Amino acid sequence: MGQPAYGFNFGIENMNGKYVVNGKKKEAGGYGASLKEDYRFFYGASVGMAGRGEAIPQETNYCEIDPNVVDKYGIPVLRFNVKWSEHEIKQAKHMKETFKEIMHNMGAVITWGGDDDASNNWGLSKPGEIIHEAGTVRMGNDARRSALNKWSQAHDCKNLFCVDGGQFVSQADKNITWTILALSMRASEYIIDQKKKNNL
Repeated sequence: MGQPAYGFNFGIENMNGKYVVNGKKKEAGGYGASLKEDYRFFYGASVGMAGRGEAIPQETNYCEIDPNVVDKYGIPVLRFNVKWSEHEIKQAKHMKETFKEIMHNMGAVITWGGDDDASNNWGLSKPGEIIHEAGTVRMGNDARRSALNKWSQAHDCKNLFCVDGGQFVSQADKNITWTILALSMRASEYIIDQKKKNNL
């Protein structure tokens, strides 16, 4: 960490005057011994926690071609219909309560995210605001309930394969790259086999 500076860089102005420092809540700002005390209390002593959980498959979550909106080339865009279920919200609540317990036991002063509650789904991000989203054209055996078969091949168009994260039926919190590669290799081997049999 670089040398502390008041008003920029570390941003002590976002800390002092808002939290108890050594048993006393002071006014924001200050200089001299009071400011040094704040820096010694806050600077270089912060830790953050972020939670990741599984997005539960829901039939009510889907995307479709938007009938009214097009991009700058005149191509219709996707419209997403997604809402978190009570399961995801409960995951977020459990995470926040766990984080608070850990912080409390560490003797920490919570400076961000501590006021999340049911009114904002315990700080749960909006769908699409974080990494590793997947599963917009999920695989499955029933063509009425899924776009792709188990080989990542479209039920309705035999020469169309999805080899990205779209075929996922569920998504936990981990990076999806290796699973995409594994499913892509699996689909590639199937394509070669089907080509040899003149099925494609």
